[in-house]
Amino acid sequence: MKIERIELFAVRLPLKAVLTLARGASRSIEEGKRLVLLKMTGDDGTVGWGESGPSRRWSAETLESCLTSLREYLVPAVLGRDPFDIAGLHESMNRELAPMLDPGQPIAKNAIDVAAHDLVCRKLGIPLQSWFGAKRRSEVRLARLVSAETPEQAERITRDAVTEGYQGFKVKVGHWPTRDADILRAVRDAAEGGFVWPDANQGYDTEQALAMARLCAGLGITIFEQPVSVSNILGLEALRRSGLVTVVLDESVMSPAMIIDFLRRDLIEGIAVKVNKAGGLHHARQMCDIALNSGLKLIGSGLMDAPIGFVASSHLFAAYGMELPVDLNGPQFIAEDYLREPLVLERQTFCIPDRPGLGIEVDEEKVARFGLPVAA
Repeated sequence: MKIERIELFAVRLPLKAVLTLARGASRSIEEGKRLVLLKMTGDDGTVGWGESGPSRRWSAETLESCLTSLREYLVPAVLGRDPFDIAGLHESMNRELAPMLDPGQPIAKNAIDVAAHDLVCRKLGIPLQSWFGAKRRSEVRLARLVSAETPEQAERITRDAVTEGYQGFKVKVGHWPTRDADILRAVRDAAEGGFVWPDANQGYDTEQALAMARLCAGLGITIFEQPVSVSNILGLEALRRSGLVTVVLDESVMSPAMIIDFLRRDLIEGIAVKVNKAGGLHHARQMCDIALNSGLKLIGSGLMDAPIGFVASSHLFAAYGMELPVDLNGPQFIAEDYLREPLVLERQTFCIPDRPGLGIEVDEEKVARFGLPVAA
């Protein structure tokens, strides 16, 4: 079997709300969720879908960079190749856009990786989760992302989320330490025993991070996600020595090789796995294997993923038995999507589809309706 054709579609999905990170709003309502959909067709007519969904204020990739990288370099590198040789697809892509500290335009590469997984699993007639050889869970529970400006707003969001069935709450901090502390305390108090953890997205210096870690310990909060910048190794060392909380790294570990390096330096206790930051399922799976075999805390995350990314991540996270609620917040923010049938959530739990491939169907009429003209 060979990859015969690849088609790219730039789309804009409308949003219900905007996510705020430590460095500001991730995007505007007007900008929407902008992504590149990729349709991969084999020489026997089998089709797989992938997507690149960049978040330009989280990493350096944009819709335009993903589209250019795919069209000019990555798609030509994989056309005519065997989609079952997913490691070989990555080798071909890496020859065109070289890995360095990250996998080299990973969000662009993610579209080809996920589409290839979808295609080969459809060809085999198996769900994606079966490809991983593990069915530790048949569902994933979603965490509510709490991005609030005041403790009162955070409390309202959390109480409403509890009513909706959420059992996990990821709190965006990294703005102003005093206010962040009050917001985190408000969420903990309103969560009714749900799992709560802060994510600073590199927003704190060392002293601020240590102060927040002490607060977490006092509140019974056990995980602190990416408290300091990627370059602040001394800050990570100080947090590690403090023993106050388990520091889970996200932006600091963009690839399996980076996890191994942090393990060698005894600087890592847990990782947040994002399929798209790893360049796709192939390397995200390796990151999960390293974590499980090294005794690291493993949590699931995303980048406000649209349905293809959401479902691909869910298959992986369930295969690896992630019991904590995962931060796949696309359904929380995206108002409309491109699926023929909508995703079904029961009390904020997503059951893994048992149909071949990703187990979802893309409606190409909706893809055309959400189409976004992008300059060549």
